[in-house]
Amino acid sequence: MFFHLQTLGFSHKLHNRQYCRMSEASLQEFRLVVAGNLHRVLESLKLGSEFLSLRWIHQCFQMLPIFNNAFAKLMVEIDYPVSKWESDSIEEYFDYSINMLELLNSISSSLADLNQDRVSLSHALRIMETSPDDVAVERLREIKSHDSIKEFIRSEGGNGNGIGIGKERIFREAILILKNTGFWVCGVVLSGLKSDGRPIMEMMVDSSLVDLDSMFRKKMMEEGGLVKELERVNESVRLITSCVNGNGDSDAAKELKARLEVLGNELKGLKEEEEGIFAEIMAARNQVLEILRRNNN
Repeated sequence: MFFHLQTLGFSHKLHNRQYCRMSEASLQEFRLVVAGNLHRVLESLKLGSEFLSLRWIHQCFQMLPIFNNAFAKLMVEIDYPVSKWESDSIEEYFDYSINMLELLNSISSSLADLNQDRVSLSHALRIMETSPDDVAVERLREIKSHDSIKEFIRSEGGNGNGIGIGKERIFREAILILKNTGFWVCGVVLSGLKSDGRPIMEMMVDSSLVDLDSMFRKKMMEEGGLVKELERVNESVRLITSCVNGNGDSDAAKELKARLEVLGNELKGLKEEEEGIFAEIMAARNQVLEILRRNNN
């Protein structure tokens, strides 16, 4: 998105009729990019094999840069540089970006909580391996969901229903799609990381996302809300704590160690993705601010 926004200051001379046709085609292409990615999520929900794993959550998360880049590409194609944005368009963009940054901060906190639980469990496992007594085993605790869910109240902004004309109309329609999908994806990620349905419940779902959202909520209830990697770690913890001094202790400990390593790798990948998306949105936001400052001087 940062790269595309750098080109937003360039203009392209087009005949009005040809321009309108090309602009509508560009908007449709943007819609198709979003719809195609969401359809893949829907299909993965129907298959169910990867659902509610950190890998599945990561795949959902990876849609955000795709959507942002598609939006920036659309603005270039319709020749609507930041310098020409109407005041309502500017407000819509900043409303979207600040709320996305807040959501990403919440996701970062959730990842930190889970990683701390993983580190604590790994430490307890090392103690148990060196001193396999009842006290050491008691240090092994299942990873539980965290209750510290920050209430997220987002601005409603515009409704996108044909407000404005020409380029502004296309902008408002596209930014509404960006908001609806971006907020929903973040709600899915937070619900998975928190093992709690409340984050996704707080998101106001657009009618175009109702079927996908309903299936996600249904699947989450069926799966019990705990991501697969966490459930596998907890299974190993239960096995060890239930068979102290049994023959399977050593094998169970090795299995727990391997599962903690998988969990750590998945959390690391999600953290890198979150940091990349945050940096991308922040860079684009700062660039828009800089363009507006130059225009006001």
